[in-house]
Order: sequence, then structure tokens, then C-alpha cells
Amino acid sequence: MKKLIPSITVLCSIVILLHSCAVSKNSVEQQNLPDQNLHDGPLTCFVQLNDGTIQNYTSLKLVTGIFVTPHLLADNKVVINSTDIIAYQNKEHYAVAAKILTSKKNSRVAVETLPGFAVKVLSGKLNVYSRKFYNGANTVEEYFLQQGNDGYIVAYTKDVLLTMLKDDIKALEYFNSNSMSPKSRKFLEAVVLYNSDQSLTRN
Repeated sequence: MKKLIPSITVLCSIVILLHSCAVSKNSVEQQNLPDQNLHDGPLTCFVQLNDGTIQNYTSLKLVTGIFVTPHLLADNKVVINSTDIIAYQNKEHYAVAAKILTSKKNSRVAVETLPGFAVKVLSGKLNVYSRKFYNGANTVEEYFLQQGNDGYIVAYTKDVLLTMLKDDIKALEYFNSNSMSPKSRKFLEAVVLYNSDQSLTRN
């Protein structure tokens, strides 16, 4: 019996280690994202560092320019580089870094936010993020979906959306209807219907 206990302990340790290795970097980084602008008061400004630490500021603005690497300027004096954070919120929006998005596309150009970051455009049971990037000629918009604030942020596809809407007949019927809304608007409107039984926030 005495020999069996250390063996069981070693076996449990190996199982735990293998499980932790199986958890992707993405899932680790997406946990513990702060609650963002889901309240009625004035928006706060903050950044979330790569280690999960939150730093609050009075102001936070995006700085871009021809010879300037896009970055954030906090309280008009603190420079914050995109590589140092996984998320931020300023007076305009809440945005998350490319490193926690399930997408192989990336952008080195700042369009509305730091390069590669996605901005939250709808909040509720189902969150929607939008990321804009240049395809060489035009600005293209890419969408991401997240169930609740703790779920993975995954690239939008019709199949992913249908899976997330499966328990809401009204939203599903609208999305599958012959509505004349543009494709992107119809998808967003379906999410609004899905979120309609609780308070919904835009931006």
C-alpha cells in the first residue's frame, strides 16, 4: 500500500501536467479579461498587460503617424506599446489584441485602433468584435464572436454563429430569413435579437 500511494501521486501529476500542456496559449490569455463598459456610468480608461495586470488611467489615446509606430499615450505622458498589452479601453472603445483572436490574419496598419486589435461593437450574452485591416487596396472588416466575457473570441463564420444562436428560435429564424439587409448587418441584427432579453450595449 505504501508503494501504491507514491505511484498514484506520480500518475496524477502526469495527468495534470499533460492537461495543462493541452491548454492552448490562446485559452490562457483569454481568461480573466476585465468586464468592459457594461455599466451605465462614464467609461474608464485602462490597459491590461500581458501578465493580466490592469492599469487605470485618466486618458488613453491612440497615436499614429507616418514615421510613428502606432501606440497608446496614457495621461499624455505614458507610452504603451501594443506588444505589452492584451486589451485596453479608452473613451471610444474596448479592444483586444490579435494574440487572443483565433485568426491567422494580421495587420500592421492602425485602423481605428492599434494594429491587429479588434474593437468590441456589441455586448451581451453574445459579444461581437470588429477588426479592420488593409488588403492592399481597401479596408476590410473581419468579425469575431464571444459567448459571455469568459468565452473564446473566435472568427465569425455562418456555422459558428448558427451554433451560438441554436437556443434562440427568433434570432435563428431572422438570420435564415430572406431579409434584404446587407450580409454583415443581418448578422449583427441577429445578434441584437439574441441579446435582446438583457441590456445591450453598443461599443
